Amino acid sequence: MKKMFLTSLIMVFTLSVYAQTSAGAYICDNSGTPTNVRNAPNGKVVHKLPEIDGGYVVTLLEVKNKWWKISPVIDIYGDEEDDSVELKGSNTGYWMHYSVLQFNIAGDHENVLRETPSTKGKPLKFEPSYLFEVGLRPLEIRGEWIKVVTTDNRYTGWMPIDKICDNPLTTCP
Repeated sequence: MKKMFLTSLIMVFTLSVYAQTSAGAYICDNSGTPTNVRNAPNGKVVHKLPEIDGGYVVTLLEVKNKWWKISPVIDIYGDEEDDSVELKGSNTGYWMHYSVLQFNIAGDHENVLRETPSTKGKPLKFEPSYLFEVGLRPLEIRGEWIKVVTTDNRYTGWMPIDKICDNPLTTCP
């Protein structure tokens, strides 16, 4: 009985360590062409998102080699009313490369990026205005933390998921 309890406890702890939380990001594709949504990492293109006034916000579900599986419902924001589009055409999910995904930091930027996914991790140092000038791209999720790289590739670090601002038109609270 004691062994079964210990095994169950270890399983719960292991699952909680590797549990992933979803995060949001907006699409920032400056290629001048529609943004591809694929059926697998580097797979077949199953949907092309045209450039629009405003933009798209996606929910990130999981990552494989810098490819993010996204929710099939994509929010559209713009000058008029907000809307959404539902992706169809894939039985294996919908995937986007991290290089077209971006978000900003909500609230205070001081000590938000850290070397490790912990409040005890060493903060990365840079000018406070720097993160207003560049965006962040998602690399990995670990629990309530997300690993990011700045769009200029100067810094890579971890930040709490609740500090993500997935709306490029606001600074989020």
